[in-house]
Amino acid sequence: MGRETASRRGRAQNRHRRRVRPMMAGERSGLWARLLGALSAREPGRPMEEGEVWAYFPPGAPAGYRQLRVCQVPDGEDFARLTWQVCGVCRRGLVRKIRVAERWQRRGYGSRMMMRALRDCETYTWTTTKQSEYGESFFAALAAATGIDFSPDSRACDHMRAARGAAHGESRREPPQPYDSPGEPRWSHRDGLGC
Repeated sequence: MGRETASRRGRAQNRHRRRVRPMMAGERSGLWARLLGALSAREPGRPMEEGEVWAYFPPGAPAGYRQLRVCQVPDGEDFARLTWQVCGVCRRGLVRKIRVAERWQRRGYGSRMMMRALRDCETYTWTTTKQSEYGESFFAALAAATGIDFSPDSRACDHMRAARGAAHGESRREPPQPYDSPGEPRWSHRDGLGC
């Protein structure tokens, strides 16, 4: 009798638990899989595709931080990331950080992310934060190719400083940036833009 009562009690306590559907081939479970699924706009129950996902995080405030991430599917780890700010009032852009994992360098991800950041802002004055030796050669080659000077003096305007600490807006998936879009030069690795 003690076992029956415990069994009934166990079933009664588990009624609130949601039913778990069986996983499909190639599908992952857990928090990270759900987050990646939301980021990649994947419907629940559909297996993940292979490749990469480009995700854009818009600013949560005017002149706030923007971020572009390139993630490997299916693991969801970002291997390339660009953080920048743009102020339309002061017509200024600031590259806060650009990173491409060593394994993925020299494949055009850095220049493709920068082309996305420059979209509609190529006439702005652009600066960067302090640059590494590799970053100096990258931005020098980018400046030669685009005609935009990327000085490393990190000039943030008052609007950018006021937006510090503001949360990002809701992320959205972006199509991968093209290697050759109209008006965009084709860069070789010798140009230093293969990052």
